Amino acid sequence: MITTKHLSFGYKSGKHVFSDLELSLPKGSIVGLLGRNGEGKTTLLKNLYGQLFSKEGEVDVLGFTPRERKVAFLQQVYMLPEEIHVPQMTIRRYFDISAPFYPTYDEAVAQELIDVFGLDWKMDLKKISQGQKKKALIAFALALRVPLLLLDEPTNGLDIPSKGEFRRAVARYLGEDQTLVISTHQVRDLEQLIDRVVILEKGQIYCNESIADLSEKLYFGPIPSEDQARALYSEPSIVGTVGILPATGEPTEDTFSMELFFNAVVSQRDALLRIIHSSSNPNI
Repeated sequence: MITTKHLSFGYKSGKHVFSDLELSLPKGSIVGLLGRNGEGKTTLLKNLYGQLFSKEGEVDVLGFTPRERKVAFLQQVYMLPEEIHVPQMTIRRYFDISAPFYPTYDEAVAQELIDVFGLDWKMDLKKISQGQKKKALIAFALALRVPLLLLDEPTNGLDIPSKGEFRRAVARYLGEDQTLVISTHQVRDLEQLIDRVVILEKGQIYCNESIADLSEKLYFGPIPSEDQARALYSEPSIVGTVGILPATGEPTEDTFSMELFFNAVVSQRDALLRIIHSSSNPNI
């Protein structure tokens, strides 16, 4: 589905955003692309979409080289940027002009999503709020039914009810054969959706693991005082110390915490590696 080999990219300043980056993502997954500000999450998405061209290395997406911008490739991929710029026209007109380029577009899904998001086809994209604009384009993205969706900070600008509507819409309308890559800082907004986590740190992929595998190897939740010495990562909270421990294999009601995991990878990567290094994934 997505493979990069020895990918390097930098802007005119000469500094590389990432160097020799290796990434492989499977078909039919919802991927959370995480990283601190300036780590290159948006840059990576644009390389995958063919908006930016790497200095070195290879990028393969759906069997295409994105930088070639072939029509057959562009018809199968859609990227929704964080900053939205829209023309002065109604939502209906925007869909009517843009949708014919994508053979998999589903008008019935579009209608349902417009209703779910509380929008009206007659709304002028230039005159509605930023949150409404984002919901309109999220509806468009999901209605396309393309094999690969790239969403850059999709929940930024959405109010709390709209974030819930977004999660439910993705869960309902994303097909099993579709792959969704979401670059986000809002990990709590998307934690229930994502089934694979990729962390970009210091120009490298520090983690590329399924949440199911991580949950088998790690415990996330409250850390009793007697267990704090063996915690892989811990931090204070209003309910006491929470963190990550090696899993014991016993059933637990606590669930994977993307926020805890991200904080742990950034600050205590080596400790986590000792636990999850058994994975065959070369990106760990």
